[in-house]
Amino acid sequence: MKKMIPLTFFIIIGCMLTAGCATQTASSEGISTSVTPTPELTGPLSVYIGDYDARLLVSIDNISVGEVSKGKPFGIDINEGLHTVKVCDGSVCEEVDVHIKSFIYTTLDFGPRLIKNAPKGPLSVSIGTSQPASLPVFIDNAIVGNVSSDTPLSIDVREGLHTVKVCSGNNCVDQVVEIKSGNQTSLDFGEQLTRDVRQGPLSVSIGGYNANDLPVLIDGTNSGNVSQGKPLALMIDEGRHTVKVCLGIVCESEDVEIKFAQPRSVNFEERLKKDVEFPEPTVRIVNSVPAENSITINVEFINPDKTDLTMTATIGCGYSYIDYNSRERKNDFAQSQLTQFVKAGDRSAQQVVLWMTKGHHVIPSSPTVVELITK
Repeated sequence: MKKMIPLTFFIIIGCMLTAGCATQTASSEGISTSVTPTPELTGPLSVYIGDYDARLLVSIDNISVGEVSKGKPFGIDINEGLHTVKVCDGSVCEEVDVHIKSFIYTTLDFGPRLIKNAPKGPLSVSIGTSQPASLPVFIDNAIVGNVSSDTPLSIDVREGLHTVKVCSGNNCVDQVVEIKSGNQTSLDFGEQLTRDVRQGPLSVSIGGYNANDLPVLIDGTNSGNVSQGKPLALMIDEGRHTVKVCLGIVCESEDVEIKFAQPRSVNFEERLKKDVEFPEPTVRIVNSVPAENSITINVEFINPDKTDLTMTATIGCGYSYIDYNSRERKNDFAQSQLTQFVKAGDRSAQQVVLWMTKGHHVIPSSPTVVELITK
C-alpha cells in the first residue's frame, strides 16, 4: 500500500521555493490565501516657532501629536502625502499644507507668522526721575530695550502674563504684569529702584583744567556738568559704570566700581591736558618769514568742536621803518583777513603775505592773531 502525503505539504514547499509573501493553507474544506501588508513610507518633519516665546500644541490633520516651544522644535515621522500642520496659541492659529515625501527632511517655522498675528498690547516702562543712567529692560528674561529718566520705553507685547525686569548694574527689580490687547499697561520702577537698589557716592572733577560746563556722562547718559574747580557730586547705583567727560570731540572715560557708602572720585585733569591741546576753536601762528618789505606768515586753523565751522581770522604785524622824507624811524601796522572752513575735530593750514610799504629799512615785530570770528 502506498503512503499518502498530505496536500498541505506540497503547498508549503511551493511557497518556500517561490518569491512573495503569500501564505497558503489547505484543508479538507478547500484552500485560503492571506497577504501581509507592505509598510507605509514615511518622511521626517520638524516644526519650529523661532523666537516666539510660548509652549504650543502641534496638530497634524486635526490630531494633536505633541508640543513645540522656543528653542525646542517638535520632530515626527509621518506618512507620505499631503497633510495639514497647525499650531495654535489661544485664538490665534497658524496652519500650513505640506507634502511629505519619504527620506526628504521637511521643516516648518511658524515663528514669524505667530509673532506677526498674535494679539498684542502696548506696554510703557519708566524709572522715575532720579536714576542717572540708561537701564536695560527685560521681558521674560530677554532684553527688549533701554529706559532712562527722561525717555520711557514703549513696546508692544504679546497678550498674557509676563515678567518685566529693569537692572542697574548687578541689581534688578521686576514686576509680573498681564498684557491685554487694546489696553495700555504702564509700569514705573522708580520707587522700587530707589528703595531696593543701593547707591554709592561719586565725585567727578577736571581739577585746574581751564574749561567750564563740560558734560559728564554715566553709562552714556548725561548726568550733569563739571567746571574748573567745581566737581560734580553724584549718587550712583552699585556696580560697574563708565564715567565720561567730553570737550568737543575729545572724550575721556574711566570705568569705576561703585559700592554702597564707599566714596569714589575721578579726576580727568591730566588726561585733558595731554589730549586736548586747544579746548576752543583757535587760530595760531605757526611761523613767519620776513623779506625786505613783506612778511610771509603760515597760519593754522584748529576746530576741536563737534560741528563744522567757518573761521575768519585777522592776522596783523607791527613794524618800524625809516620815512623817505623825514628820515625818521616810525611805526605802522599791517593786517589781512583769512577765512577757512574747518571740519569738526580737524585742522587746516593757510598762508598770508603782509606788505610793509611805508618807508625802507623795515623791522617787523612778531605777527599776531588780532581777531577770530567763528560761525
